[in-house]
Amino acid sequence: MKQIAGTIMLIDTQDEPKFLVTKTAARYRLFLTEQTAGQTPLATILTAFKDQLGVDVTSLRLGELSNVVIRGQDVSLFVFEWGKLTPKQLAVETAALQKQGYTFEYPQTLQGMLAQIDMSGVPRFN
Repeated sequence: MKQIAGTIMLIDTQDEPKFLVTKTAARYRLFLTEQTAGQTPLATILTAFKDQLGVDVTSLRLGELSNVVIRGQDVSLFVFEWGKLTPKQLAVETAALQKQGYTFEYPQTLQGMLAQIDMSGVPRFN
């Protein structure tokens, strides 16, 4: 089965992006799930966010879709942005994710993880 990766991007109060990841040992990891038979990769990742993480997927917007290579496997990577959330809603969502071992981190913190992902399949725009 094909793996699907996903993350949610938040913009902090200084307009800096942060990304949803989990940390195991000393490594950060993206959310990964196996593609469900009969579902598109998009449907698979949204269902997994909803069922496994409890995320209200109706408030997500697809920001980026890329094809990357992680540990030698071709993986669809979905980057979502949260739509309009009140500070209270955001606090509730992030607290629920933290209870499951997920956190939002800045890109510079994730350099080790990003170095392990082959981005050659990602289109480049000038």
